[in-house]
Amino acid sequence: METRDLQTFLAVAASGSITKAADLLGRSQPSVTRTMQDLEAELGFELLQRNGRRVQLSEEGVAFEEEARRLLMSFTELAGRAKMIAAGKGRILQIVTTAAIGNGLIPAAMAELKDAQLPQETHVGQFLASTVAQEVRSGRAEIGFSSLPLDIPGLDVLRLYSAPVVVALNESDALAQLDVVPLSAFAGRRLATMLNPLRFQLHISRALAARGIETGPVIRTNTAYGALLIAHKTGVPAIVDPVTAYGLSLPGVVIRPIDMTVPFYWGVLVAKERPLRPVAQALMEAAEVVAERSIAGFRKLDPATAGQLVTGPGSSNYGTET
Repeated sequence: METRDLQTFLAVAASGSITKAADLLGRSQPSVTRTMQDLEAELGFELLQRNGRRVQLSEEGVAFEEEARRLLMSFTELAGRAKMIAAGKGRILQIVTTAAIGNGLIPAAMAELKDAQLPQETHVGQFLASTVAQEVRSGRAEIGFSSLPLDIPGLDVLRLYSAPVVVALNESDALAQLDVVPLSAFAGRRLATMLNPLRFQLHISRALAARGIETGPVIRTNTAYGALLIAHKTGVPAIVDPVTAYGLSLPGVVIRPIDMTVPFYWGVLVAKERPLRPVAQALMEAAEVVAERSIAGFRKLDPATAGQLVTGPGSSNYGTET
């Protein structure tokens, strides 16, 4: 398998057509078809399902697409790193993070650093928490910032934090006049919250049920930033993580605590027995400074307890995939 094979597959996946992929790549249609057939034979499963002139990814093809993108990105980055080393510019700083932390915390943390502290090139990738762990464990990333709990074999949690989830409100909402919003205020109201059924959604639903509160229709999204936009555009209250809420200010949206405590946990991950360079250490310290300064209810926890955070029925420790 070569990088050209992955590029061909991704072009076909993006365009939904062998012919269009051939045009994008500057190759003949038979050449692209042959490459896809050879790749499927090498992998041992079907990547594409043909429907006339159109093609779509098989179930296995959907799963392989993410791996192909990651592999191709690794090859591209390797070439880039080699050029930088040859030019005497040192290593790239590879950072991976979940969307909440990548949007709500990392840009402000980087702003805290002096320009001289950052290397010639820095890469910041946003992924699901499980992928953040994989990228750090494999060594493709030097440092990871992720929501927790998380399966962490092969990783060390250097820092562990928590802060309570909050509600984002349109400034015209009467609830915006309150210092603390009671959970009962959501009775019968349309509500925006997170999509993950086993973490954020589960615990918010459980808290509402414990008080006998039934909301109106619910809008669920897989990113907290999306929930903030919903609050901004529609006026629907959005229950979101505090990192996104306090890190991304939208005009006309106010953030308020809720009269219940549902902690959002996050931390800093590195591969076991792999020391951080000073630049990564400085970024970690800057992220903590920003969080402590900007996030209400921010707490520093003992990293040794990260493995004790659990989710699921009966758990009192809550987290999200944002």
